[in-house]
Amino acid sequence: MQPTAIDFWFDPICPFTWVTSRWVADVAARREFTVRWNSFSLKVLNSTPESEDTSDDHRQGHRMGRVIVRVRRDHGEDPVAGLYTALGERIHPGGRKDIDSVITEALAAVGLPAGLGDAANDDSLDAQLESSTRQALDITGSGVGLPIIRLGERTRAYFGPVFTRQPEGEQALELWDAYTSLTGYEHFFELKREITDRLEF
Repeated sequence: MQPTAIDFWFDPICPFTWVTSRWVADVAARREFTVRWNSFSLKVLNSTPESEDTSDDHRQGHRMGRVIVRVRRDHGEDPVAGLYTALGERIHPGGRKDIDSVITEALAAVGLPAGLGDAANDDSLDAQLESSTRQALDITGSGVGLPIIRLGERTRAYFGPVFTRQPEGEQALELWDAYTSLTGYEHFFELKREITDRLEF
């Protein structure tokens, strides 16, 4: 059964999530299902009560996550997909590291007020960002990363799939059908191997 809607959790800083998200967006357009783009923070994932994640990449991803939380709160769901695309295009294929400028440009690209960029430094938004992150982890369990996808109203979600290059054309649809079949099997849990290939955007 093909879902009519899926949930996709993302941190804008994650390159593997970006590649998978482009595959999902392509398939969604061709199979006509809706994607709910949900915020996730790798900084929250990798912090513990004893130690905070000090990765600068994860800190910047968290800052962008705050902006997405604010946009969703003030402008609804519709701009989120476009904002993620605008951020990701600049960071991943674009190779940009100047995150504050990237945020400003991405907001402008989707017609949102520049003032929303102030949310990057607003820690009052952390509770909502952490809540969205914990929601994903609650339905996948421990020991996972990004991307996380839930198909339809299933009670479980999965980490992955992880690609180093976006599947395209008919192969993209074939892989989607295989993914929906495999994750639909009640007793399926995990497939994994070491990533030895380089990312291609």
